[in-house]
Amino acid sequence: MKIAWHVARDNQAEFCTVLALCAGTLGRINHEIFSLQHTEILELEEPFFMGKIGSSTMPHKRNPAVLENNLALLRNVRSIAPAILESMISENERDWGCFLSEWEAIPRACHLMGAALSKTKYILKNLIVYPKHMERNLFIQKGLMMSECVMMHLAPRLGRMTAHEIVYKSCMEAYEKELPLKEVLMKTPVVTEAFTEKEIDHMLDPHHYVGLAPAFVDRVMKKYAAE
Repeated sequence: MKIAWHVARDNQAEFCTVLALCAGTLGRINHEIFSLQHTEILELEEPFFMGKIGSSTMPHKRNPAVLENNLALLRNVRSIAPAILESMISENERDWGCFLSEWEAIPRACHLMGAALSKTKYILKNLIVYPKHMERNLFIQKGLMMSECVMMHLAPRLGRMTAHEIVYKSCMEAYEKELPLKEVLMKTPVVTEAFTEKEIDHMLDPHHYVGLAPAFVDRVMKKYAAE
């Protein structure tokens, strides 16, 4: 090389930054599954087999131990990147201090990332999915989740802001009195004058309000099926 390379740590910094970005992406996937395994949600669950112990004191527990472990691994990978970026700052043209720190950090980042990739592959390959729980959760708010749909149907007749105000008041009443949104809407004259009960039922059914989600899913599945 025409110029001394010892203190040029760009490649090492870029490598660890890419690892950190990958760890962020994997962390997002793992954390989403972790969140959806909460008992009150339980739409997804990490792989389970008989004999897997979730708690030494509560035999019923099915804790996301693999996900917890993986999230910790990925958090550690991301934490290494700033240290490697710091090693780019050096004294003149041969500062051992700048790359001695890499000798431990970079191999550790690689080992941690390799373990996290392996665990993520295992989780996704054996992921437990609960469609019935997904269906249940769509209706757990008794129609409140569909407030946008109701407002968007009212807006062409009354104007968006007026429609928002009407639906807002109906939703707050339903929330505070723990009533189905339909029950409140059916007692709201401006709504019943505009829509029949059948139309209101249709607006409150989340199956009719998925937008372009199916097209997006099909596009992604088609892309990766081809690969």
